Amino acid sequence: MKKLFLLLCIFASSLTIQAQEDWSELKEEYTKLYSLATDISKQTDKIKVSNRVISIVKLYGTVSIKQQLDRSKPKIKNHYKYSLVKADGNEIPLKKVQTEKVMNSFKMVLTRVKESLEKNHQEEIDDILNSL
Repeated sequence: MKKLFLLLCIFASSLTIQAQEDWSELKEEYTKLYSLATDISKQTDKIKVSNRVISIVKLYGTVSIKQQLDRSKPKIKNHYKYSLVKADGNEIPLKKVQTEKVMNSFKMVLTRVKESLEKNHQEEIDDILNSL
């Protein structure tokens, strides 16, 4: 009986460690996404970045993903929780799978915006050079 209990404890702790690692990967992905959004926000007003919030400005308002420190977890672990903020200010907490999907969507949009900006800047540079 003791061996079974010990085995269950080890199994449960391994699951907990794996779950923490998965969330830490999200933290790294969010850091990369935040960096990309910061670079793009310097070039256009369609992307806003502030206080760990990335916002995409649309015709109907803004859609944002927000990262905040989870105060229910120990501070040593730096566990973050993520939420989607709609244009009306409604904040929807995200689970891990949902966070991954939202981050992927934001990454695709930011990548398209970056490519579009690079293309537009090249056209502007060509126009200036042709007018000289």
